[in-house]
Amino acid sequence: MNKAWHPLSKSDKPSAVSRKHLESAITKVVKSVLDCEAFVGVIVQRIEPKSSTDPNWAVRGVRFGKADRDKSGKVLATVVERMQREFSLTDDQDDAAQTKGLKQ
Repeated sequence: MNKAWHPLSKSDKPSAVSRKHLESAITKVVKSVLDCEAFVGVIVQRIEPKSSTDPNWAVRGVRFGKADRDKSGKVLATVVERMQREFSLTDDQDDAAQTKGLKQ
């Protein structure tokens, strides 16, 4: 796993990151594990947290590619659990603006 990660103290707030950055970071960590190199990626969506300490995002979809699903799934679960404590999803105003432009 990424050695740059460090546990947050109770007073630390999760770092705000974009959807693309979060999807990329999750994918990169999963692909770095043996037998998971063929993992393609994840789709993250914003959710309404039940409390102020709950994450504001969840994995909506997974693209396993030709990676071992069992192993990739276990690695993914661990990575997501940790990243949900460390990162919050920023407002995707840029994504919304791009979507609006496509609906003309």
